[in-house]
Amino acid sequence: MTDTPQHIQELQLKIWLSKSPGERLRQFLVDNDALYKAIVKAKEQMGKEKPA
Repeated sequence: MTDTPQHIQELQLKIWLSKSPGERLRQFLVDNDALYKAIVKAKEQMGKEKPA
């Protein structure tokens, strides 16, 4: 994101890289699953809002 200050981005990267590859993979999978579920839910809600 472009609205995050550079020093915060550097801190986030430092924290991310301090994790083991296994932890980073697990976090990626958890985040990806949550994003997928949110997209599916949004699509379902959009379908319900359309007039029949």
